[in-house]
Amino acid sequence: MKAPERYQPENNQSFSSYWKPTNDNLLPKLLPTVSLEESEQLIPLYFQVDELGDTVAKEYFSNKQFGEAIGMLHRDFSKYPSNKEKLSETAQELFKQLTDIPAWVNFDLINLAATYCNRCGTSALSVLRNYCLMGGYESSAINKPLIFTQALHKGAVKRLADTVDFWMNVTTVNGLKPQQKGIYSILTTRLIHSYSRLQIEKSTDWKPELWGRPINLWDMLATNLGFSIAFMDGLSKLKLPPTNEELTAVLHLWKYVGYLLGIPLELLPDTGDEAAKQLYLWSKTQKGIDQDSKDLAYALYEEPKMVSFTNNSFMKWFVQKTNVGYNEVLLGAESRSALGLPYSKGKYWILLLNNINQYFDKKAKSNSKSYIKVALKGRKQQEDVWDLYRKEKR
Repeated sequence: MKAPERYQPENNQSFSSYWKPTNDNLLPKLLPTVSLEESEQLIPLYFQVDELGDTVAKEYFSNKQFGEAIGMLHRDFSKYPSNKEKLSETAQELFKQLTDIPAWVNFDLINLAATYCNRCGTSALSVLRNYCLMGGYESSAINKPLIFTQALHKGAVKRLADTVDFWMNVTTVNGLKPQQKGIYSILTTRLIHSYSRLQIEKSTDWKPELWGRPINLWDMLATNLGFSIAFMDGLSKLKLPPTNEELTAVLHLWKYVGYLLGIPLELLPDTGDEAAKQLYLWSKTQKGIDQDSKDLAYALYEEPKMVSFTNNSFMKWFVQKTNVGYNEVLLGAESRSALGLPYSKGKYWILLLNNINQYFDKKAKSNSKSYIKVALKGRKQQEDVWDLYRKEKR
């Protein structure tokens, strides 16, 4: 199969900050010996998508407004399986996947992963925003669906609020058990992916020879790895490294989330080595930054100025400079500059915060009582930020 133009295995500068060995980087320590030639086997994934999600999306979104369709989808899912006879076979198949718990799923591990996310407090949200999301803009191709759905014009505030909403729901302890909010967030996200893909391919001049299909399986896997192994790499840079058990747990949580989002199970990693290899094969074969990347990065950079939950201009300025400081520490000066982001002395503030993180990391790891105490405090901090972004969505 001919690879799309975006596939460039000679582009060794892609995502360079992920793979530079330092004392704090997690990814280089996990990466096994790997050749980029192995990525050739994954090229077909650029043209494969979540077919089940697409079929259900065609059923629910035809002849309905978006909000009405999502509401009906949630109502039908909330009644499943008692309403099976009223549902199509494909809707039943999707709802069954989201309801039946596979034998391999371990909720003790999933809840440990959620607790690790909780104990990292607002640093976890900072990594999510300033490393996972901002860093993802280094691939021009994976973000093209955002351009074609006009997400850039809808604003970074809403996009960030939606991401925080999803992440908080799936990292709630017990949030991925049947009929919990995490499952509803996954259902919504999966169908939004499908709806977006269908609209892009129907109504735009999308070019598969350049980018593959929109929101394809390899990009979905890369996004999943961004939320899991890259996320833990970012937290390691902020002096909040996972234990071996926490690392395995976070990968397990996102394996389940990825499975529920429609990623084939055989693609989803169980170990840090497998996850690092998968991310390396994707990230090091990406066509790099283009103007769309810079526009998306700038919109996220400007996001603190756009929020409506505060009119305090100093606070908006401080948050913006702090975020750029995180970009500098997490992405490095080279990637930060390539994305068109300005330098900020805020990095020194982040390095100071890292000393505080290191203290709480040691405290959490000292004994089980302290671990729970730090996790509860961190979750409360996250919920305070979450409340602010939920106000933006009203």
